[in-house]
Amino acid sequence: MESLTAQTYPNFEIILIDDGSPDNCPAICDEFEKHHDNIRVIHQQNKGISGTRNTGIDAANGELITFVDSDDSVHPELLERLYQLMEESGADISSVSACKGKTAAGRLTSGQAIKCLLKENTTLNTSAWGKLFKKELFAQLRFPEDSLFEDYALIPLLIDKANYIVHSDEILYNYRMDNLSSITKSAFNPAHMQYFTVSEGINLFLEEKYPELRRYAGYRNTRYAVSFFKKAAGSPQRYPENERRLTRYVRAGIFPYLFSQYKLTSKAYGLLIAVCPPLARRLFAR
Repeated sequence: MESLTAQTYPNFEIILIDDGSPDNCPAICDEFEKHHDNIRVIHQQNKGISGTRNTGIDAANGELITFVDSDDSVHPELLERLYQLMEESGADISSVSACKGKTAAGRLTSGQAIKCLLKENTTLNTSAWGKLFKKELFAQLRFPEDSLFEDYALIPLLIDKANYIVHSDEILYNYRMDNLSSITKSAFNPAHMQYFTVSEGINLFLEEKYPELRRYAGYRNTRYAVSFFKKAAGSPQRYPENERRLTRYVRAGIFPYLFSQYKLTSKAYGLLIAVCPPLARRLFAR
């Protein structure tokens, strides 16, 4: 909140949503609202991150929307720079980075931007944070509630509706890497399998609008299956049915995955899972 109230861009509202927090957060929210005219607090029963973002979208008065996760912070010039990028390029979505990596800077068409998201090899990613959206893009779209991987389910659809997307490699969003509750850091949970349901929906969307990009979604699907198998095998609790399902996903995509852009170690792990799951399980359980 301190990083948001320190923004150099002068004219914006902060919709601060207490999503049924059981600690002292509601009082902290109310205290910020007392001292800042541009802060509005909404208290609600726990709806999860998707429900929280959707509440914010519905409540927003402005023509532009950005999202900041509660455990992150932002550079003081984040909003000013995102707005500047959008104005200079005439794009409907502007984006900045959270880390160093292969560049995707510049004004991109929807197809070019979605390709970057699917290939996962640039600083342009599927996260809702670090981006500024024209509110009109959400006219018929919302984050799916009661599901993980909500960003992957929605961001490609928003990008498809945009005329252009402009991205900068400037690191202006401070993504917290040590959050052990995040999907990328947490231990395996059967709920993680929701990724493949989301992926099926994205595949249908790609088949209709961008059939040439489906192979990259397939590579991504295999990469997640490999990662989740490793997590499940390394968990103190056994998930045999999920491991079998993940093995099927890996086997279905392993051959094209070997020629993808992903790291050699991930490809080797995937090949081992496809050929001998019990050996892979023993390896990852160490």
